[in-house]
Formats: sequence, structure tokens, C-alpha cells
Amino acid sequence: MKAIIALDSFKGCLSSEQAEEAALKAFPENEAAAIPVSDGGEGFTRILTQMLGGEYRTINCSDPLGRSVEATYGLVRNGLVAVMETAEASGLWRLSPDELNPLAASTFGTGEMIAGALEEGVEEIWLGLGGSATCDGGTGLLQALGYRFITPDGILEDGHSVLGNIVEIDSSHRHKALTGCRIKCFYDVSVPFCGTGGSARLFAPQKGAGEGMVDALDIWMCQLCNVYSRFSGKEIRNTPGSGAAGGLGGALRAMLGASMTPGIWHVLEISDIGRTLDTCDLVITGEGRADSQTLHGKVPAGVLEYVRRYDYECGGSRHTKVVLLAGQVSDKQLLLDAGFDAVLQSTPEGMSLEEALDPQTAMRNITSVLSGSLG
Repeated sequence: MKAIIALDSFKGCLSSEQAEEAALKAFPENEAAAIPVSDGGEGFTRILTQMLGGEYRTINCSDPLGRSVEATYGLVRNGLVAVMETAEASGLWRLSPDELNPLAASTFGTGEMIAGALEEGVEEIWLGLGGSATCDGGTGLLQALGYRFITPDGILEDGHSVLGNIVEIDSSHRHKALTGCRIKCFYDVSVPFCGTGGSARLFAPQKGAGEGMVDALDIWMCQLCNVYSRFSGKEIRNTPGSGAAGGLGGALRAMLGASMTPGIWHVLEISDIGRTLDTCDLVITGEGRADSQTLHGKVPAGVLEYVRRYDYECGGSRHTKVVLLAGQVSDKQLLLDAGFDAVLQSTPEGMSLEEALDPQTAMRNITSVLSGSLG
């Protein structure tokens, strides 16, 4: 076999499977194989549940603004492990552009999903942290699991902790089943909980925050970080993955003892990609937009690191070519310097965004650019 295709979803346009279907058309039959991948965001639940032959559960929970919605998670390994993603209940896709507001958005619904899985008797929860609409430092999720946040004026109302003057945390009413359940978090970005380059400053603008709101959120996140550290005895500010999902990673690490792993690594291990790499000399990875943030735990960076480590463990004589494909590309030289052998943009220059986001057009563009570069 000539190539492995491991493309993340092209957000707002194509699923991982659709992008990979388009890429496969650039190869002769049986010369490429597709491996659906996720970094902990969109598709994490579906991909792992399907790989492991699990089943699905649907639960009523809250969206980022507190409205009742149905959310789905997976049960695998004889029902002992629940697989879920923050984006399912608390994702950007749940809100219209004019509803985006990190001061109002909460992870309460994701906490309700976890509570539902605990009621199923699971012993372990795998939670993907990508794609959230929130920057609540995980307070909403913890409230849904029984934690209470105390201010000088009393207990904060559930789902309304952002910018609250939190001074203490009460865990006396936390869900009893948490004691016997391990939580593993799979992050898509490795950024600090707060401060320069932290969760609020890097990602809150994408979630609807203006400059003033970003400043206020970061000050609040720094204060919350101190409260978490004082309560748990753990330093979380710079723990890998702590800033993922608006600080949700750090909250889970501090308060629930969650382990933190890059999501793409977990998916690749379960997919057993190593066996396929034995007969492969080309890997094509990518996402909808590639830029400097791609190198902070996103699918392409994870695939590149995995392949390079595999090459090294084979004695160092191998060099599997890794090509990065994206709908839009910025910081191309930076990406090449990171180790990608080539960086390709599938959207032709001058094509309107509206046309580029049409699924059929996007699929044709992927097939076309790969056919041209491989030919």
C-alpha cells in the first residue's frame, strides 16, 4: 500500500470521513487506506465507539445557554467505558453566530452527560475536550456533578459561575459515583489555563469575546486557577491540556484527578496505525484550516509526531513522507519547519468562502490538489 490518509474534519464543511473519501479518489484502487481521526473534538465519540464496536446512549442535557437538547455518548468495552466529547453538549455548533458569548456559555451540559454515564455504572470516562463554545474554567461541569462555588455573597447559581468572585469550593455534595470512576481527558490543544497564550486570550475571541471581555475572562481565569490549586494542592496553570475547552481540562485535572493525553494519540493507538505504517511510504493528514495553532496538539501535528517516532523506533533509517493538506493555509513556512514534507492548500486562490465551504466543492478541491501533487 502506498499511503495512509488521516484527515480531521474540515469544520463547517466536511466530516473526517467525507474529507478522506475525497482524498482516496486521488489514488489508484488499493493504493491508499483511510483512518478516521479526531483530536478530541468533533467525531471523537463516533470514531472510537465504532472502532471498539460499542453502542450509543442518548441523554437530555443542557446546551451552552442552558436549553434542553439531546446529546449522545458511547459505551465500549462491555459498557465499562463511556466515550464522550465536550462539543456534543457544549459545542460551538450548538449556537448561532449571534448567540456566541463566553460570559453566558456553560459546560453544565457536559457535566450532565458525565452524570448520566455514572448512572450507567461505568468505571472509566474518556472525554474529548475540543470544539467547546465555553470559557467557564469547567465550573459548569463541576456544578452539574454536585460541586458548589462560594463567593462572599453566597453560593453561585448553577451554570452561572463566569466572572463570579469565587473564593471557596464545596465538594460535599459531589456525585458519589465519581469516587469509583477514572476520568481520562483527551485534548486538542496544549495551552496554559490562563495568562499569555492561555485559554481566554487564544480562543475566547473565536467564541464571541471582544478585547475587553478577553481581558476580563483572563483575569477571572487566573483567579480561578489559584482557587483550584489551593483546593486540590495541584498546580494546573501549565499542565498540558489545562487550557483546552476553555479551561475544562485544568478543572478536571485539579478537581477530579483526571489524566490528560493528546486526543489524536489515543485515536491513533486504538486504530493500530503502526501495523499499516509498515507497508506505507506516505501519510496525508490535515484539517480545514492549517496555521500556527495546528502545532499545538491538533490532528496534523499529532500524526506527524506519531509517524516520526515510528520511523525512529524502526532504527532511524525510515523517512515516511508526511503531507499536510488543508482547505486554507497560513504560516506555511512555520509548518514546513515543524517537519511536514509538504503543505498543500485545497481551496484555489480567489474562490469565495461560500463556494469553498460547499461540501461537494470542497471534496472536488481535495481530490484535485492531491491528484496534481501526486502526479
